[in-house]
Amino acid sequence: MAPSTPTETRVGLKDGSEAVLTLADVAVAALHTPEDEKYDVLAVVGGKNVPALVLVRNALKGRDPSNTNIAEMALHDLGFSILVRRRFANATGEPVRLTREQINNSSI
Repeated sequence: MAPSTPTETRVGLKDGSEAVLTLADVAVAALHTPEDEKYDVLAVVGGKNVPALVLVRNALKGRDPSNTNIAEMALHDLGFSILVRRRFANATGEPVRLTREQINNSSI
């Protein structure tokens, strides 16, 4: 028998604490979270592509996840599909490797 998808998961927050993120909270938050293509990590919820970080923040009623990766993993744990946009250098066409500082600042 296949394992079932959990209905809740834990999320690390910027303040160092943890919060419980539920499937129900994400579903309700998705109704009020607009699609926004400027973000690089999107979650597919109810046929919409919504920013993972914003969605988790809305589901946690304004509390901030530590970063985009934490939000992405939490949504994935709850069974949502995740879309990640890759960046390519215009000159070479090669994938761009971000520095640690750029990655850390990407969720602000």
